[in-house]
Amino acid sequence: MTIKTESGVALILVLLVTSFLSAVGLGLALVVFMDQLASGNHRGSVAMLYAADAGIELAARDLSLADDWNAALAGTRRGSFTDGAPTGVRAIPGGGAVNLTDETNLLNCGKRSACTSGQMDANSRDRPWGANNPRWRLFDYGPFQDLVNVARPAPCYLAVWVADDSREADDDPVVDADVDEPGRGVMRVRASVFGPMGGRRAIEAELARVCRQQDGEEDCLPGIRVQSWQELRQLLP
Repeated sequence: MTIKTESGVALILVLLVTSFLSAVGLGLALVVFMDQLASGNHRGSVAMLYAADAGIELAARDLSLADDWNAALAGTRRGSFTDGAPTGVRAIPGGGAVNLTDETNLLNCGKRSACTSGQMDANSRDRPWGANNPRWRLFDYGPFQDLVNVARPAPCYLAVWVADDSREADDDPVVDADVDEPGRGVMRVRASVFGPMGGRRAIEAELARVCRQQDGEEDCLPGIRVQSWQELRQLLP
């Protein structure tokens, strides 16, 4: 005598429903996690952009206190915010490291190894001015948390470079233009912020003094004018 039962079918249905609900729960948890991760990345990216902007303001303040910009262009004078020699590897708060020497070389000749004068004077898409190509010098640099006094500063490293502007045609990128020549009292400033896991944001600005000739001497007003400002979007080297 054969006895039919549906207990096996019920067990299979329970297993299927349980598996479905588990998959839905895991999916929702993954969606929430990814949303939180994206929101955190966005907040961190915005904070790094503000840090780069703070670097521009810091360089403008330091340059406004310097009577002669040639020392900054030549790399013999630095700003008020430094953490040692402008070379070598620095730890990034939050994880990772940045090589200041490599980053400076990348700006000056597009490669990490030391740049020759010929390589820095070579024409390229980013550096089309030949002998008037900018010679970027580190000016302000250090962990951002050492610069600001806030409860939760962005975990990043700030580096600010300065260079002569592209208006000049004197073939001397480490000396400012003479009085009444194009580019006098104008400097390019690039602030880069390096964050954990390879994150970075960068801003480039053009700063200028406001000066006039009076009784045969140059009279400059206090402060610095920001003539241009742009966020740099580029592929990581």
